[in-house]
Amino acid sequence: MTWLCLLLSLTAFGIFFPTVVTIAQRRGRTAPGATSALLGGGHFLLGAAVSPLVGLFGTHSPAPMAAIMAACLALATLAATATWLTHRSWPPSHNG
Repeated sequence: MTWLCLLLSLTAFGIFFPTVVTIAQRRGRTAPGATSALLGGGHFLLGAAVSPLVGLFGTHSPAPMAAIMAACLALATLAATATWLTHRSWPPSHNG
């Protein structure tokens, strides 16, 4: 079960990370260096903010790490869905 969960989470991260970077770089194409720096800094900031949470729940089981990973992945999925829903008609049509 642990290996199956790891496979699913790594697959999801493998899909989300490149997609998020691609979308962000496309939106920030006027300042690609700043966009890249914000993405990298954001990854480190979120990792530093979330990593102590795993230790708070104990170190004798992989369950806290799995729960934190699942929660973060669920939040990322909600954010991606919300972004898609707000920008799905982009670019605006010029048909009148």
